[in-house]
Amino acid sequence: MKISGKLLERKTGGRSRYWQVFWLCFAVAAALFLPHCIIDGLNGDFFHYAGDFNDQQISFYSYANNFVKQGGSFSWATDLGSGFVNSYSFYLCGSPFFWLTLLLPYRWTPWAMVPMLCLKFAVAGGGAYLWMRRWVKDERWSMVGACLYAFSGFTVYNVFFNHFLDVVALFPYMLKALDDAVLDRRHGAFPFWVAVNLLNNYFFFAGQAVFLIIYFVCMAAGGRYKLNLRLFGALAFQTVLGCCMGCALLVPAALSLVQNPRTIDPFNGYGYLVYGSAQQYLAIFYSAFLMPDAPYLKDLFQEGILKHTSMTVYLPVVGIAGGWCSAACGGATPLRAS
Repeated sequence: MKISGKLLERKTGGRSRYWQVFWLCFAVAAALFLPHCIIDGLNGDFFHYAGDFNDQQISFYSYANNFVKQGGSFSWATDLGSGFVNSYSFYLCGSPFFWLTLLLPYRWTPWAMVPMLCLKFAVAGGGAYLWMRRWVKDERWSMVGACLYAFSGFTVYNVFFNHFLDVVALFPYMLKALDDAVLDRRHGAFPFWVAVNLLNNYFFFAGQAVFLIIYFVCMAAGGRYKLNLRLFGALAFQTVLGCCMGCALLVPAALSLVQNPRTIDPFNGYGYLVYGSAQQYLAIFYSAFLMPDAPYLKDLFQEGILKHTSMTVYLPVVGIAGGWCSAACGGATPLRAS
């Protein structure tokens, strides 16, 4: 059943609840971090986690903040000397969240890490809401789904890898822009969000692109997307345009990375198809039902590649059970006519 756009406007008063979701997610994130910040603050220090967050993420943000303000392109403080873009494009060069920190003196950056983390959770929840509200009958459930997306096991786990959250935060906006381009013929936003996501992190963009292709094919095959040659050509042009704009960091990083032997570590034989340890499969299954372990520790399973793997699909409170219940209740129904 499809509900017209006018009926949706009458049900919601024509108002988006984006900012409600945004500030709710920001407040929840702040509540999660606040006790730790208080404890660290009482010791005259800023928020610490462990491992890479302390040794890399905080120092990268501080150093890059100062480096950009001083100008230049080559960093003698990185390894034995390296191009700044080549070294930091994966971590923060293209991140909108990093560029916001330039408003602060670089010495303040360590104290800005938690507010920026809260902002990332808020942006992720808001973007997820904007995409979900089209596909649910009751808009309140899109708010619930947005909060579950923002605080999924993957995002909470990857506070450890601060720059992973940038990817989670920005992706829903690209997904929504694709829906808008196909269903509402609003084309301007899609190439912009393609470029933003590619600039943000070229490595994760590869996975995002695969997801978008699968999503597009499924939506077209299911009849949600009504395509013609003209519309398909417009989408192809916008995709290419967005990718070209996003190559500003991809090209110099790629030229540097192809010369680095550390980036070439191919699998052998069945390594392309199966894991070497049976415990890996049990750990993946377990991660759907229980909260994730600390990224630097092993708990229930001791064998396999388990540390620092972002291996969790857990949803707060319900685990995977919530997804099963949602599937049992029926598929998605669009709120707007295409």
